[in-house]
Amino acid sequence: MNRMSGLGPLMLLLGLLLTACSSGATNSAPTTAPPTAPASAVVATSGPGDGTQIVIGASLPLTGRFGDPGAAAKRGYEVWASLVNANGGLRGRQVQLRILDNASDQKTAVADYERLIAVDKVDLVVGSVSSFLVIPTSEVAARYGYAFVEPAGGAPEVFNRGLNNLFFAQPAISTQQADAFVSYILSLPEAQRPKTFGVVSQDDPFTLSVVTRLKEQLIADGLKLVLDEVYASQTSDFTTIADDVARVNPDLIVGGTLQEDSVGQIQAYRTAHYQPRGAFFTSGPSLPDTFRAALGPATDGIFSSISWFAKADTAQNQEFITAYTKLFGGTADDIAEDSANAFTVGQVLQQAVEKIRSIDNGALIKELHTGTYQTVVGPLHFDATGRPEGSFMILQWQGSHYVIVAPADRAQASPIWPKPEW
Repeated sequence: MNRMSGLGPLMLLLGLLLTACSSGATNSAPTTAPPTAPASAVVATSGPGDGTQIVIGASLPLTGRFGDPGAAAKRGYEVWASLVNANGGLRGRQVQLRILDNASDQKTAVADYERLIAVDKVDLVVGSVSSFLVIPTSEVAARYGYAFVEPAGGAPEVFNRGLNNLFFAQPAISTQQADAFVSYILSLPEAQRPKTFGVVSQDDPFTLSVVTRLKEQLIADGLKLVLDEVYASQTSDFTTIADDVARVNPDLIVGGTLQEDSVGQIQAYRTAHYQPRGAFFTSGPSLPDTFRAALGPATDGIFSSISWFAKADTAQNQEFITAYTKLFGGTADDIAEDSANAFTVGQVLQQAVEKIRSIDNGALIKELHTGTYQTVVGPLHFDATGRPEGSFMILQWQGSHYVIVAPADRAQASPIWPKPEW
């Protein structure tokens, strides 16, 4: 990533002085200068803007530890902008994206949004990726009165800071990812409902938050937790864990997994001759090519949850997929959820702008607190804290197909219970 030279602070101050009298964005910004911090490289822009375009700024982690989801989010924003511009723009004006690379660094991300709003005077901003970056950058946007719709920052602490400008563009917060699966389990007739369950989770904030909530819900409704193990993120040998699971033989196994560890768990369970009546994994099964390729028919009957699905009948979903593959190649299976979630941000913002017929940020914030928006992840509406009030989709492998089985209003097939042997 290009960094500013030792003249960076001086050039930044000069930039502020030169733009102090220029025409601004919809919101008037405070006159305080941005704090000194490493400046990001501009990695995507259509130019400085001349008043005929709507300039939308963002700082994304295109490098560093969040580089993969950050790059995927950038692609999602670009697909949305390309579709908007091909259809006459936003309020009749072409959309420009001004995207900076914060290298997964909080201080850089904060300085980026200060620069975008106070110096570049963009009309609108959209959010970054990960709660780690969303928390401090949303506060910058709040200080300037900018709406902040974001694609990937759903930790509980995102919503408990008293901000009214933040809106999380996923169906629900991350801790609620398994809620629809829990509802399905508890809806089973008493004779079919599992009596015991085990949880095996990677030591990761996301996975632990999901399985902690799931455990509380299942225990409250009478299921018995017979095993609860947490393993280090670098774990690749699940033999000992699988032996522990097989010994207590829970009816339901829950894996708090990210990607490869879901495959590793299942392979170890097969070796240990453990056959549950049901299996749910937080992530891994939603990567069709790698998961099915690694496990073959052993995937049959496995549940997982997902915010976006290529085959879902949701607003603009096929249009999004067609535009994405035209711009970046590949197939629908190559599209990451982070790209779809960033596209969702654009859908929400566009519908709100069209509803109020304005890009005034204050009016947008009010509208975003009251409206319902049709998106590729389903209908979205937000509570007073910007928390979405929807549900993740639950999918299940049925033979060679990965299909939506919950919620009922989006289901493509009925769930299989109990699962076939893996």
